[in-house]
Amino acid sequence: MSKLILIMIDGISADLFVQAKAWLPNLHALASQGTYVKALTPEVCGTSFPGRTSMIAGQTAAEHGVYGNKVWDGTEFRWAIPEDVLTTTVAGYAKQANKKVAGLGYGMVNTQDCDLYLDPWWSDETTNRARTDDSSSIEEQQKAQANQALKDALSKRTQARLAELDQARVDARVINPNGAKYQNYNTTETMTFGMLADQQLLDIGAGLACSDDAPDLILLEIAATDYFLHKYGAGDPMMEHSLRTADAQVGTLLERLRQAGKLDEYNFAIMSDHGHTAMTEAIYCDQILPEGVRWSSEGGMLLIAPRSQTEAEQVTKILLEAGLETWNKDFIPEHQQDELLVFTSKEGALTSFERDLKGTGQISGKSKYQSNHGMRPGSREDYRFCLFVGPDVPQQEVEFATASQIAPTLASILKVDTPWNEEALC
Repeated sequence: MSKLILIMIDGISADLFVQAKAWLPNLHALASQGTYVKALTPEVCGTSFPGRTSMIAGQTAAEHGVYGNKVWDGTEFRWAIPEDVLTTTVAGYAKQANKKVAGLGYGMVNTQDCDLYLDPWWSDETTNRARTDDSSSIEEQQKAQANQALKDALSKRTQARLAELDQARVDARVINPNGAKYQNYNTTETMTFGMLADQQLLDIGAGLACSDDAPDLILLEIAATDYFLHKYGAGDPMMEHSLRTADAQVGTLLERLRQAGKLDEYNFAIMSDHGHTAMTEAIYCDQILPEGVRWSSEGGMLLIAPRSQTEAEQVTKILLEAGLETWNKDFIPEHQQDELLVFTSKEGALTSFERDLKGTGQISGKSKYQSNHGMRPGSREDYRFCLFVGPDVPQQEVEFATASQIAPTLASILKVDTPWNEEALC
């Protein structure tokens, strides 16, 4: 069929996928029907934006450039955006092959690679755009303005396309749980609105898939699960609620396609961007590091951009004495490796790097999260689940796969030529 729907479900580790089998009947049914990868490596760092990028980029972070939720731009650590991706993704190759691509709330897909596009519901002006303040160059500001203009034009085109569909089945008005309208709700209520936004985006994806002139590649994500894991942890009833909801959302999408006679026209790739586990201890970087040190926390990995060799030596001494270890920089693009230092906790330790939000004045204490991600590379807890299913996918179990095998598998299902050397899983 050569059509594909990709659904990223945020933060579901390989172990949690098995442990929560009773809560995930639709997903486990799909796993038994297609190619089920029992353990998929996270990207390094094992956080959201690197994971989302690795799923579609077919290369390592050192090559595609998104090695953290925040990347170093030479002046500051800022939130990564799709325009930071240095390589062509499977969406780009699909579009080059004249396939229609719909990016519906999927973080890190470039608008230039999409025929239809909607922003992730969690993105806003502070967390998912390039730095465009007065310190930016004229070239950077012009590029950001051009990207925003393209995004606005694509969003309008998408809204017009959706308006042509049956309004009883498709509503293009996706709520923004972070918007001013929802400021009076508590955190849990806001996260519940996030689940609603996930559902709305999947409904839009189903509506397009069931329509005439349906996209060849639809990229979707279910993001609320990660929020619930951070706040409640894997064993809490609220997390069960979140997982059951995510599974039901996938089931609803499948049933929509089945009722429309379109289910056999699509293959599905469903996976997480990283794992999750309890990380109860935290090192407060704003307390342990000298004032002015530029740092970025990626869960259990810490990146620092020292201003001098003297500062680099001072910071290294402090962190090694605190029990941390240096880590190699092979996951960072070569042109930036000399600018950054990388640290992680010792093997077996599950420690987050955070700010001292409660003002304790201590260099360490309790983490603000019940669960977190981005652990020391190689940690089993950060491996993620992955499955492929559909008319073009064989039934098999794969014990282990690497992050860079996913995009070649997507391209193989779509029958799109790419220059990637990694072997597809099916």
